[in-house]
Amino acid sequence: MRPILLRIAHWQQTQRTLGRVIDAAIPAFLVCSVVSITLAQAAILLALAAWMLTLFLPAAERRLSFPLLLPMAGFFLASAVAALTAVDPYLSLKELRNVFQPAFFYLIVNHLQEEEQATSLTRLLIAVGTLASLYGLSQTLTQGADFRVPGTMSIYMTFAGLLMLIETVALAQVLFHTPTRQWLWLVPALFPLTGALIMTHTRGAWLGLVAGFSLLLWLRKKSALLVFPVIALAIFLTSPLAVQNRMSSFLNPSDVTFNERLSMWHSGLQIIRDYPLTGVGMDGLKRIYPAYKQPTALKERTSHLHNNVLQIAVERGLIGLAFWLWLWVAYVRQVWRIYVSLRPQDGRMKALVVGSLASVVGFHVAGLSEYTFGDSEVLMLTYFLMALPFLRYRPER
Repeated sequence: MRPILLRIAHWQQTQRTLGRVIDAAIPAFLVCSVVSITLAQAAILLALAAWMLTLFLPAAERRLSFPLLLPMAGFFLASAVAALTAVDPYLSLKELRNVFQPAFFYLIVNHLQEEEQATSLTRLLIAVGTLASLYGLSQTLTQGADFRVPGTMSIYMTFAGLLMLIETVALAQVLFHTPTRQWLWLVPALFPLTGALIMTHTRGAWLGLVAGFSLLLWLRKKSALLVFPVIALAIFLTSPLAVQNRMSSFLNPSDVTFNERLSMWHSGLQIIRDYPLTGVGMDGLKRIYPAYKQPTALKERTSHLHNNVLQIAVERGLIGLAFWLWLWVAYVRQVWRIYVSLRPQDGRMKALVVGSLASVVGFHVAGLSEYTFGDSEVLMLTYFLMALPFLRYRPER
């Protein structure tokens, strides 16, 4: 009997140790997500390794939740088929290594147990994002208003995508969480976040924030949407001339970058016509784009088409696109079901749920003109935010 008890105690100690590793790796990921993709991925892989080890340990009771499993698995299988039938199978198969990103989603769903813990992690993310935005604004001071600030990232579009997600989550905390002493710093944090996002000059991320913020206002109080034009006008009037010109280009049909995207999208439709079912494979576009380049296009080569839907259809075919759309429709349906089940006093959980939903909406609106699904830094953070609503709703599998 004693050896059995000692073995059980050893298993329990190992379980606690691995749990502490995961508890440390998750905030490490959030900190590194706006600093270094290599460190962020390392934190995710460490957390996943520890989690997988816990699953092999004996447990008196273990309940695992796998929401969105069917569309998620279907999309991965469709991607695998697309890789095997790709124009360059070797390059495409290498991209399947990113399966750890959706696995991180399931780790968050199953590991985080309390709304307070999830709220603390969310606010850590906002704090780190605020510091990164201040660094980005310092680049504006040294480089001028025409400079598109990359902040802590290697490119301004990635920085803009991260700031868009973080600011949307911060807005959800401000609008839905019951004000407390720990809450007060969130309001001033919105100013550097907004300023740095504006100075990236990234219109897709701007539209993503507009969509996410509009959804938050609509869910909070529909009449609050009336203040949005006032806020937008104030931001426009107080922005530097270079930013005002960038904002005004939304309405300019002769804008060079807009017309370049139109040419790319036309090429994408032609590729889908020739490779309808399984596509050209991940990373296959760069191989065949020159053959489909439109005469009006400026770029001779490109690795993506600046649109999530078209890029998924080109790389993974219409089969992959169907599973991908199913994933997001299922996510919205399940999260909406969670939201309507919450009580008025569930302010903390509401902030997490609507923050997740609004950030995903922003992610996809930005993805109308950028390939946000292919930006690993932005996608990893999106998977983390996607998982937060499922802390309350855990269908057992």
